[in-house]
Amino acid sequence: MSWVCPHCGTVATLQSSDYEHGKASEMIRTAPDNEGICFRWQAIRCPSKSCGKYVVDLWTEFGVAVKYPSNGQRTGEVQPDRTRPFGLGHVRIEPRVGAPLSPHVPKVVKDDYEEAYLIKDLSPKAAATLCRRALQGMIRDFWQVTRPTLAQELKAIEAQCDADLYAAMMGLKGIGNIGAHPERDINLVVDVEEGEVEALLELLRILDKDWYVAKANKAASLAKVVALGAAKAAAQNPSAVASPAPPALP
Repeated sequence: MSWVCPHCGTVATLQSSDYEHGKASEMIRTAPDNEGICFRWQAIRCPSKSCGKYVVDLWTEFGVAVKYPSNGQRTGEVQPDRTRPFGLGHVRIEPRVGAPLSPHVPKVVKDDYEEAYLIKDLSPKAAATLCRRALQGMIRDFWQVTRPTLAQELKAIEAQCDADLYAAMMGLKGIGNIGAHPERDINLVVDVEEGEVEALLELLRILDKDWYVAKANKAASLAKVVALGAAKAAAQNPSAVASPAPPALP
């Protein structure tokens, strides 16, 4: 199966030797037939030789008791029902955070990003709000733009952004607002789904790459050329290099 490593970003086709999975289930004797407790787990080792890190997931679900056809008594086995998660539902045990942001991003933004990742399964709406906050932190830090609202800050940098990127940031703002502000009609329920939060996190990673990483790479490349130019100039004109001072007379 095709798979993307959350540690290194490598896209790989997993072989059977790259992963293991299993399940366990129990049925409490006093519980109804549809309240069996099921646990599933999956462990994958990234096949990339430069990575080799583990990705471990756990699912908790209700299940239905399996019965003997002859007498209708429970066999002790439970058939998991993946449409009925309970408790934590799906938890990624390792890594705690998916593809991390680069070291060039401010710590406060990283903290919001990592917290959003950690709670995206438990509370997608709260995770979306944290993504919105991280976006605003990036804009204020990278572009040095501060306005009363995020909408005004986005408008201030619109001319510096591709139309598609600007539209995506506006979309993130709107989804984050769902968690930050209640609807005018309290009976109108607009939820944020787990998969939608992953898209918001991916946008933050794109901004990191396009803004922070690109700026750092550009600075490093320019500094390298400047240093090479200075070295060649010194080689062409060795007399311009200051001679060491003669030792002082006793």
